[in-house]
Amino acid sequence: MKKIILLTTLLYTIGSLTAQQQPAQPTQPTQPTSTIINPANPTPYEPTPGELVTEEVDETQLTEEQKRVRVRNLTAEELWKNADYRDYDPSFTELHRLSKAFANNKYRLALSSFQAGINSIIKMRDEVELLRKQSAETRRFNEKWYWQVVDRKAQEERTINRMKRQAKQEAVTYFTRAINYLDEIINPDLREKEPFKKLLSAVYRNWVMYQYDLGNIPQTIPVLEHYIQIDENEKEYPAHKYLSQAYAFQENMIKKYKMGTEDQMLRFRYKKNVHLLRATELKYGKESAEYKHVVTLVNRDEIISIMP
Repeated sequence: MKKIILLTTLLYTIGSLTAQQQPAQPTQPTQPTSTIINPANPTPYEPTPGELVTEEVDETQLTEEQKRVRVRNLTAEELWKNADYRDYDPSFTELHRLSKAFANNKYRLALSSFQAGINSIIKMRDEVELLRKQSAETRRFNEKWYWQVVDRKAQEERTINRMKRQAKQEAVTYFTRAINYLDEIINPDLREKEPFKKLLSAVYRNWVMYQYDLGNIPQTIPVLEHYIQIDENEKEYPAHKYLSQAYAFQENMIKKYKMGTEDQMLRFRYKKNVHLLRATELKYGKESAEYKHVVTLVNRDEIISIMP
């Protein structure tokens, strides 16, 4: 009996030691929750906070002197509270425009306008898709001749183009409003905040795309020039592609309709080629056959000569 107990104890001890020597199983990494993005959204945009910067003051980060000044100012503001007060000196208005509260208000208004513009485009695309689907499913027994089919399809395309144009005009109106709101934020520190730059870039990008579609191509040039100056936007090759097309449009307008001087035409041609090369470089690389081919095309323009 004692031998059996000793043997059982020995086996239990060996099992415990073996279990302790085995490496711990690595914890399986938690899979990030995927964000479902509306596939109809023409411009995916990261969720953004509802305010540019927090207006709450972290008193733990204040010095004793700063705390005393804060209490003194809050007490004074309470004593001098006047709902009908108005400024006569614009200097005080400028101080308010530099405040966090003012920036947050304009940021929220800009964000709301941007989202309204995006919703206009999404709604239009849904309506166009529904119209095409209904048209394809409808049986038409009165169409006996081929020209009747052609005429109907042409009418459908005119209706769709009108829907697209109206939606894009509406969206551009919202995007323009958003740009104006963001331009009112004049505090240089707040303009450097990441949410501000993200929203400004998104508004600029969509404003350019739909102005371009509407045929307002020259107007996109200054906005695109501002766009590529924001952080890493210069490395987005489509921005340079749009710029190159816009400068090419200006060049052709002068060549065809004499709407400018020859010096202006040469300047537009030069900038067209600069952004054409940059877009090709960013997309394919300087050592690619595509880039070398574009260099040849640019050299033929006899304005700039850039070797690969």
